[in-house]
Amino acid sequence: MFSLFSSLAISQPLYSANLMNRLKDSDLDGVINARDLCAHTAQGIDVDIHGCPLTELESFSFDFDVQFNIGSAKLRPEYHAHLQDLATFLQQAPDTQLLIEGHTDNTGTEGYNLTLSKKRAEAIAGALMSTFNIDPKRIKTLAYGQERPIASNDTEVGRTRNRRVSGEIVVPFHYKNEAENHQDAKHPRIGRSDLIIPFKSNRDSVKEIYRPSIQSLGKTLQDNPDTLLIIEGHTDNVGRRDYNLALSIERANKVAEMIRAQFSISKNRLKVRGYGQDVPITSNATEAGRKKNRRVSTEIVKTFKATQKVPLPKWTIWSVDEMDQKTPKN
Repeated sequence: MFSLFSSLAISQPLYSANLMNRLKDSDLDGVINARDLCAHTAQGIDVDIHGCPLTELESFSFDFDVQFNIGSAKLRPEYHAHLQDLATFLQQAPDTQLLIEGHTDNTGTEGYNLTLSKKRAEAIAGALMSTFNIDPKRIKTLAYGQERPIASNDTEVGRTRNRRVSGEIVVPFHYKNEAENHQDAKHPRIGRSDLIIPFKSNRDSVKEIYRPSIQSLGKTLQDNPDTLLIIEGHTDNVGRRDYNLALSIERANKVAEMIRAQFSISKNRLKVRGYGQDVPITSNATEAGRKKNRRVSTEIVKTFKATQKVPLPKWTIWSVDEMDQKTPKN
C-alpha cells in the first residue's frame, strides 16, 4: 500500500529547534521569547506586551507633626531632625509649598489660644527660613487655636495631641483649560484657581457679582478631591489693629462658609487665614488704595503626592509551552 508518509518523516520534528525556542516562554512571564525584550523577568511580576515589568504609580501624601508643651511655642529639641528632613525635601522639590497650621488644646481663652497657635506655626516657619534657608514665599502659616482638635480635650493624652503644628505639602493647581488671566469689578474670574474678592469698609458681606466665582471654586474643589483652598482675609489700615485682624478673619470665614454650605466641603480643605492690615497690596494713603486692600484672596492648590513604582497583579497571555504539552506525540 502506498503511503504519503515515511517512517523518516514521522520521526522528524514539525518545527526547527530555533523556532521552537523562539516560541517558548523561558522566563514564564506570559510573553514568548520572540517578542520578549526583557529576558529573565522575575516570576510573579506583571509585564507589558514586550515582556518588560509593568508598574503603576502609587501615591501617598506627606504628613508632618510637631507637638508642644503646655502654653509654649518653643520647638522641642527632638523635632529638629524632623525639620532637617522636611527642609531637605523642600530643597529637592522647588515647586512645592508648605502650609503650616498651629493648634492648641482648650486650656485658656480662645483669643489666647489663637495667638499661641499662631506663634507655634511661626516658630516652625522661622526655623525653616533662618536655619535651612527656605524661601519665605514658599511657606504659609495658619492659626486655628482650639478650633480643630484631633483628640478629646477631656484627657491629658488628648490635650497633648492637640498641642501641635501640622504641615501639608502642596503644589499649584491648574485647570485643563484655564481662562484668560483677567479680572475687574464687572468681570470677576470664573473657572480659575485664584480669585480676589473686594469688600466695603467695615463689612464682611460678599457682593452678589462674586457669588458665581465663589461657586466655581466650590465646584472645582468638589470635582478634585485632592485640592485645598487657601482663603486669606485683609483690611485697610483704618481702625484698631485688633479690630482689623478680627474683621479680616470674618471676611475669609464668610467665603469659606458659602462654599461649605453649598458643596459640603470639609473644613480641613479650607485653609482660612486673616492678616488684618499687615499685608496691603498698595498704599493706604488714598481711598482707591484702601479699597484695593479690603479684600479676600483665594488660591486652589493641590496636595503633594510622591510616586512610587509597585508591581501590578500578574496577567498571562497564550503560552507556547502549554500548547506543546497538549500536542499529540507521534
